[in-house]
Amino acid sequence: MFKCQDEYVFSSTNTVFAVDIAYLPPEEISVYLNSIPNNVELVSIKKVTYIPPSSAGQGYGTHVEITVRFLSTGDVKLFAADLETKEGFFKIPFQSVHVWANMQILKPELSVSVDGGRLEGAVQSSVASHIGYTVRVKYASAVKSISYDIPENSIFVERERLVSPDDGQGQAVDFFPDFKDVARYDWQPLQAGDFELPPVKVVVQAYNGNVVVLPFPSIKVHVEQKEAGAPAVLSPSDSLPGTLADAFAESPVAADEDGVPRSVDDAQLLAELYGRELASFPFFTSTLERRQELEGRLGLDVRPPIPRRPVLIVLLLLVASSLVLFLVLLLQRSFARAAFVLVIILLFAVSALIYGGRLSHDLAVSKGGILYPIPETSVSLGASLPTASVVSILKKTGSWYYVSFNDTNGWIPAESVILVR
Repeated sequence: MFKCQDEYVFSSTNTVFAVDIAYLPPEEISVYLNSIPNNVELVSIKKVTYIPPSSAGQGYGTHVEITVRFLSTGDVKLFAADLETKEGFFKIPFQSVHVWANMQILKPELSVSVDGGRLEGAVQSSVASHIGYTVRVKYASAVKSISYDIPENSIFVERERLVSPDDGQGQAVDFFPDFKDVARYDWQPLQAGDFELPPVKVVVQAYNGNVVVLPFPSIKVHVEQKEAGAPAVLSPSDSLPGTLADAFAESPVAADEDGVPRSVDDAQLLAELYGRELASFPFFTSTLERRQELEGRLGLDVRPPIPRRPVLIVLLLLVASSLVLFLVLLLQRSFARAAFVLVIILLFAVSALIYGGRLSHDLAVSKGGILYPIPETSVSLGASLPTASVVSILKKTGSWYYVSFNDTNGWIPAESVILVR
């Protein structure tokens, strides 16, 4: 059988089919393509000597290549070729192929896949849960950028970025004929009404080098009021997996559910103990035991030891001193020892990087209050943050902190927490 030599076949492009015929030399073989479909052009027929690997034990033969050009797209199967030898005439079939549009004229496309449903075009849909959707692209050689505007009166989060923006060099990637996921989003309107799915601006590079902004389809949704006088809160039972559903669908545990009252003074003392622990060496003070004892007495989750600043300083000093030793060994031309020290340097450097990453987010202790989905106190949807809860500060905007608490992210006023210093 003549097998196609290309993984993908494109219109108006030369496509090669080949077959190896053992034992018979090229001068003893004649190949004819007497009949071809109307949408196919014959470019050439070539015969060369075929020398298989010695392990095959086949001596030499003939390698036959038939090059054609397809003028239209779709599934195509060429008529069998005629092969003439001194033994007679034979029919050799061709492998069936699918012909895609020429890459130079292929236009990139964008589609949106909505989790748990199929909202296409301008379909109206009443929703009672978070709306998760995936943006997909095909017929693009590179994704240049992905951007969006956060819609008002809603919670909007990019759950996952599945492709990295192109480095600007325009380097082509392999052809993929099906839609490829590029980013996933989670959106929750905070009020009832008719809306459009928040658009995402995707800029791609086509195979011909053009940079294209892909149009985002219009997908309309209708959000109903949950009940009279209640905000348009989405049901947690239908929500998507992730921290948003857990954070804002129902309130976390109350601060005094164990019957242990907690005050701002308790939060202040806990913040001081965390600060001392942060600044101390492990095993040299009893701060950790005192902090864990206080958390147990207050009915809080007892956190394991936190990273210490002095440990990071020691790791950095070890990296620096090992680097000095490495340079000295190089000057002494003791390359074997220098290589060993280089491994030690890498181990210390990786340890310092990991440890520094754990120290990169500041800690704070809550005075109690609400964890808001957006930095605005007028939002009716929020989660209770128990007094003396320990949170990680991810960023600060004005007088608000964006924090993480028990795998839940949200905003809290700066005056509602005590920083661990």
